[in-house]
Amino acid sequence: MGGLVVRRTKNEALVTREKILDAAEWCYRTYGVSRTTMVLIAARADCTRGAIYWHFSKPLNIFQAVLDRGRIPLLERLRDVSLASPPVMPRLRQCLYQCLCDIQDNERVRNVLEILAFRYDFAGDTLLFRELQQYEAERMMILLRHIFADAKKAGELRDLCPASCASLVGFALVGAVRLYLMGPVEADSMQEARGALDLAFELVQADGYRSGFVG
Repeated sequence: MGGLVVRRTKNEALVTREKILDAAEWCYRTYGVSRTTMVLIAARADCTRGAIYWHFSKPLNIFQAVLDRGRIPLLERLRDVSLASPPVMPRLRQCLYQCLCDIQDNERVRNVLEILAFRYDFAGDTLLFRELQQYEAERMMILLRHIFADAKKAGELRDLCPASCASLVGFALVGAVRLYLMGPVEADSMQEARGALDLAFELVQADGYRSGFVG
């Protein structure tokens, strides 16, 4: 009997935690990160501030947890591509397509990206997340440059600078995602984003490697 009560209490705590994170996510999107307070989150979650502090010792921890729920493992996927044997361009294209699919299919992912892109003013304690974003952007470009350097050696690229090719594809991805987030959530919008990536790949890949996919 005691074990059943403990499990029920634990499950209720998990449900409350998710309600708090859902409420915080909504508040960040509605009011912005710097204007979101514990009072607003508690009101949205229909719980007390004490309940929030029981789960999260400070507001920064809530923000971190919201970001963690909507994170795309892009760096891990790029690392896998960088360690793969040639041909690498089809693998890279599939990797970036998967990123776009995650954004289109997962509302939580879209919400987190929207918060970071448009509702986060890098103020106060959350300033450290800007440094984290900068670090992840740098890591993304380092991995892309490594992948394109390998592609160049394997004859998968045109006679172009691998670093410039990495920048083109990286900027196409970031720009396409940002424009997608600014518009209505429609399949056509994501198709346009995918088309932008396709064009970037077509511009840099050698003729024999265009539009290739890995089975």
